[in-house]
Amino acid sequence: MSASILKFSNATVASDAHYETGLSDVSFQLDPGDLLLVRIERENERLPIADASEGLVPLERGAVSFIGDDWESLATDQAAAQRGKIGRLFEDEGWISDLDVTENILLAQLHHTSRSEGEIMDEALNLARVFGLPGLPRERPGNVRRWDLRKAACIRAFLGRPTLIILEQPVRGVYADFITPLLNAVQSARRRSAAVLWTITDPQIWKHVARHATGRARMHGAALQMEANA
Repeated sequence: MSASILKFSNATVASDAHYETGLSDVSFQLDPGDLLLVRIERENERLPIADASEGLVPLERGAVSFIGDDWESLATDQAAAQRGKIGRLFEDEGWISDLDVTENILLAQLHHTSRSEGEIMDEALNLARVFGLPGLPRERPGNVRRWDLRKAACIRAFLGRPTLIILEQPVRGVYADFITPLLNAVQSARRRSAAVLWTITDPQIWKHVARHATGRARMHGAALQMEANA
């Protein structure tokens, strides 16, 4: 794969009730194997960078493209198919309450691929072992411990060998020793040419992960400032 996986070109998104800030002229590019860390401000944790990466918010100006396709140029069904190539760990974990956690994990793969449920389940169980779960939770999300839900959210994000993985503060509020298996999964995905976008607020986590990144950036209000490589 030679084309960039994710590209923001002066992308501007207005702030609204869903976000604490918008985006202003944000530009960056993720190529195969890249890991971009974005340090976000605690007072502006809810921002539309992940939604814009998936073409889920309208732009006031600029463009966001995924594997060479401008999101705003795609028909609805084409955009949905492209989102099937993206794994995401949502800041609020994004569970459907009427489904149990296992059904939540498998849902996107069952919808977007022709893989059998058994094949998808085998991969999910392998990922469960990677993230330290003895199996896949069969309870509904409200009945599963937060710690186990975060592990399950990681399984869902990495399932299906996605081309782009978006991690929204994946270790916030959970044990610090979870960083190691998560980093191992990230590095494995990068070796098969996936790109990863990872948002962080905690300065200690930032320091721990920054040495693994190909790019680092900080949000200042709605503006994103790239850092020079060390």
